[in-house]
Amino acid sequence: MTTETVTADEAFYAELAENNYSPLWKLMGGIGPEAKTNLVPHIWRYEQARELMVKAGQVVPLEDALRRVLGFRNPGSRPDQRTGATDSLWAALQLVMPGEVAPPHRHTPSALRFIVEGEGAYTVVNGQRVPMEVGDFLLTPSLHWHEHGHEGDGPMIWLDGLDSPLISRLNQYIIDESGDEQPVEKAMPAAYVEGMLAKTYGTPHQLQQPLVYKLADALEALEYLRDGEADPYDDIIVEYKNPTTGGPVMTTISAYLQLIRPGVDTRSHRHTHSTVYHVVSGSGYSIVDGRKIEWTKGDTLAVPLWYEHSHHNPSGEDAVLFSYTDRPAITALGLWREQGAN
Repeated sequence: MTTETVTADEAFYAELAENNYSPLWKLMGGIGPEAKTNLVPHIWRYEQARELMVKAGQVVPLEDALRRVLGFRNPGSRPDQRTGATDSLWAALQLVMPGEVAPPHRHTPSALRFIVEGEGAYTVVNGQRVPMEVGDFLLTPSLHWHEHGHEGDGPMIWLDGLDSPLISRLNQYIIDESGDEQPVEKAMPAAYVEGMLAKTYGTPHQLQQPLVYKLADALEALEYLRDGEADPYDDIIVEYKNPTTGGPVMTTISAYLQLIRPGVDTRSHRHTHSTVYHVVSGSGYSIVDGRKIEWTKGDTLAVPLWYEHSHHNPSGEDAVLFSYTDRPAITALGLWREQGAN
């Protein structure tokens, strides 16, 4: 017969655990002077992702999936960690085939769409129908009803971006499903949908946040700025804005379009917000954490928080990148920092 001896320390810690106490001095290991994450920089190639998406369209009926979406899972994720491109941002491709309608639902995460391929599809947000065109940047704010349909030919594919990993960590992730189509009583003129016009007579039209931002408008802005002062880290870049606030497009997400001009090598920097990049056109490469990552049209690159990164365009043609970040959320928490490389 053996008798286990319990030390005074072991007895003390057992007593703490039994009474639901946690000694802080046992919890501080691994916390240092810099932000860090287990997630890693990673790129998803559009050529491969598209092939898998089209295969999903052949294998998985929309009525079984409701949303035919392939999420980009960061390879640094722990087995128990919710799928995400970064700690706080979801990225995915969504496919709608001709004649299909993804039924209406709403959820607490805020969502954006950047149209990659196809024509003839539409989204309906809170009853307002909005056509989808390649290069369009569309918003689905938190708890807005939305559905998608496709009346054209060929596959319709877009990039989905959400703050769902962040919302999930806060235990605020809610989805509300509905079996009915949203009514569209009167189609809103494009100028209202795109946030460009307002009434001047009678009761003033309340300024609304646009549901869609057109690629041509953003490209025109980049072209206007081409020969001006460039951002040392991003070259020529513009931010999509919410005209009702002058701030980011959503409370937790900001979005940008940037031009990396031929021959440009940006400086390296890092920051406490994370970023998802999508290549709209052209090709080039980024150096992230010392690793060269080449990219071309359609590819999607995740750069988690506090990884040094720079962008390079050795070609003779423009490269255009769309990106979205969690900077508004990080800033609101007073945690935003940026540091240029030495």
